Amino acid sequence: MVIFLILIALNFIGLGLGDSLLGSAWPSMYRHFGVDAAAAGPLSMLISGSTIVAAYLNARIVRRFGTGLALAMGLMMMGVAVFAFSMVSHFAILYLLAIPLGFGLGNVDAGGNGFLTTHYSAKHLNWVSSLWGVGATAGPAVMAFSLMHLGGWTAGYRIVGAAQLALAAILFASLPRWKKIHSDKGAPPEEETKEVFGTPQLLRLRGARLSIMLFFFLGGFETTLALWSTTYLVTAREITRETATSWLTFYYLALTGGRVLGGFITMRLRSRQMARVGICLIVAGIITISLPFAWSLLPGLILTGFGVAPLFPNFSHGTRGIFGKTYTHAMVGLQMTALFLGITTLPPLFGLVGSRFGYHLFPLYAGALLAIVASIAAILYIRNPEQGEGSGQTRC
Repeated sequence: MVIFLILIALNFIGLGLGDSLLGSAWPSMYRHFGVDAAAAGPLSMLISGSTIVAAYLNARIVRRFGTGLALAMGLMMMGVAVFAFSMVSHFAILYLLAIPLGFGLGNVDAGGNGFLTTHYSAKHLNWVSSLWGVGATAGPAVMAFSLMHLGGWTAGYRIVGAAQLALAAILFASLPRWKKIHSDKGAPPEEETKEVFGTPQLLRLRGARLSIMLFFFLGGFETTLALWSTTYLVTAREITRETATSWLTFYYLALTGGRVLGGFITMRLRSRQMARVGICLIVAGIITISLPFAWSLLPGLILTGFGVAPLFPNFSHGTRGIFGKTYTHAMVGLQMTALFLGITTLPPLFGLVGSRFGYHLFPLYAGALLAIVASIAAILYIRNPEQGEGSGQTRC
């Protein structure tokens, strides 16, 4: 199973490259196309809307084509769309490209996380998710280099698109490995379920609705940070575009390092305790960002990145403990659908708030979303004690 862990890790690197690109490039992109800064909202909504459809259908796609082909095709669609972003001259065409970009993203994210949650431990989830952070860190770094040395944001999109296509080629080349395991063991490595559970059946499971709500607000919170941090730094705190983009790299670097470290810490702390620690760090980070000092901005972003690191992998790992292995992949599909629905609606909502009342409200908006995430998680964990969960509590 090590080879499949490596292959899915490659997917997560490609996924991270694309996830962080729009937020880091947007302060330059909207000026290039002559649109308002809030136009990132509808574009993000369309990407996320396509992602929602792919995440919802992922269990069926994996059952029909297998995890290997689903992941390879998804990453190829992302690479083609990202590369094409740099070639268009009219902003409206970006809306068309957002559809394959989002569909590919949804297949890679839901398929990879479903496989990991079903078959691997919390430490593996943290470590593989850290490789998403490698891609997410590289995205703003490439974009900052492109802005400073290559003449603009388009070169950054071309570099990232080419990298995603190269990773997709590796995954296509690995498909015989998946087929070999199928023929040797009589079952595909993803151990596809004989039944794809319907949404009404899943919603009747204890804790299902709360779990779905948790991922809805988690997706909105994390993407609000990624999409609007640089805009907040540029418009509300008067940081230069190049500096703000490079600082976002440090946020993703902290997120990546936090997940690598988290893989080791999960050997001592349970997933739920890890999530509590992360929430405490984010609170400290948002408060630091809100301070009226220029020197506090970068440390605040780094603290927030460390705090975000354990949330998704440990919330995701908890799915198997609450719902059992039988329902895990199907529940992950619903969770990812909710996650992307939150990504579709909550970050664009801040675009409207920011354009109307000012982007200085970014820390307040992010803090409100975090409070909702923490409250839902607390209720879910109280009502659904995980088998073997210790009584120890980690508090701020």
